[in-house]
Amino acid sequence: MYEQYPNIFQSYTIGEISVRNRLVAQAMEMNRAIDGKISPGIIERYQRLAQGQWGIVFVESISITEKHLARENGLVINRRNLDSFKELVEAFKRKNSDSLLLFQLNHSGRASGDFSERVKACNDEDSKARLLSESEIDKIRDQFIDAAVLSRQAGADGVDIKACHGYLGGELLRPLNNRSDKYGGSIENRARLISSAIHTIKKEIPCFIVGTRVSIYEGIRGGCGTASPAEVIEELDDILEILSCIVNAGADYINISAGIPTITPHITRPVSANNFDMFRHFRYTKIVKERFPNIAIIGSAYSSGKENGVKWAQENIEKGYTDFAGFGRQNLADALFPRKLKESHGDINYCTLCGGCSALLKKQKEVYCTMYGGEHKKGNCKPSE
Repeated sequence: MYEQYPNIFQSYTIGEISVRNRLVAQAMEMNRAIDGKISPGIIERYQRLAQGQWGIVFVESISITEKHLARENGLVINRRNLDSFKELVEAFKRKNSDSLLLFQLNHSGRASGDFSERVKACNDEDSKARLLSESEIDKIRDQFIDAAVLSRQAGADGVDIKACHGYLGGELLRPLNNRSDKYGGSIENRARLISSAIHTIKKEIPCFIVGTRVSIYEGIRGGCGTASPAEVIEELDDILEILSCIVNAGADYINISAGIPTITPHITRPVSANNFDMFRHFRYTKIVKERFPNIAIIGSAYSSGKENGVKWAQENIEKGYTDFAGFGRQNLADALFPRKLKESHGDINYCTLCGGCSALLKKQKEVYCTMYGGEHKKGNCKPSE
């Protein structure tokens, strides 16, 4: 199989750091933390991903605050929990020192659970969420920067400032955000939290990868990928200008996503019955790569291709539409996917798009692949060590 996919197994340099191949394990929330700390089950999962020899592995959505949480057992990075994150990185690097490990940093905002406080950036009709003040958003910006410093201390190779899937970072980017302060209205203001955090992190932490994952089109009125607060039709000029601010701030990569899982799930996670939404992701990635050819672009939705996902990845990388292919649900189905692919193992567990993992997350349950069981089942065959 290795010979069939030469582009996928080529190295690539992000900033000053070389990446071993073009396969990316996207962040998949596991809801397995213990009081915000890394649990033995989380370490086991990321050790398996390390053995899988992915080019980049994103550690699932890590909250920068204890006050606003989307998952009852979600991860929180702070000084109290720092040692557990160090343990995670050390365990990962013992298995594989070549793959990059990036922490995805998040503020859940209005997507916080009922057990937490819901807050919002836009002054809309959502009465269940409290509107944040300018000074509170200033503090959140500083929390992202502090979390990046802690991530570096833990040994991570870089961070992702999450701005997708309905969380606070993405909400600020929308045309709907008509705040009258420095975080709303103009393109520069709406991009300010993400761009200023990235600029400061790049300045303060040398040789550290920083980027963001963005929902290019959310599928809601006034959402990312529309032209104005009143529009729902896709028009990408506004979000591309937002990305321009982020790239100019020093981002090393843009990780492309789409939709809001709780509102427009099939845009985020295309289903097998409709390839259109998978092709939509490919188009978004191509557009962003053409606009920003000098930084790394990570594409998404390749799990939706099931057995053909890697063929789409090979084609899109070869054509220059993307630099990396991101697999989310597939890394749950088979953490060893890249290694098996390279070594021509025939026992790859391909994601069936059954939606079982998403259902578990929605119910605040511990997440795993309900089809193959992932590391929950001994039957998930291992290649020779």
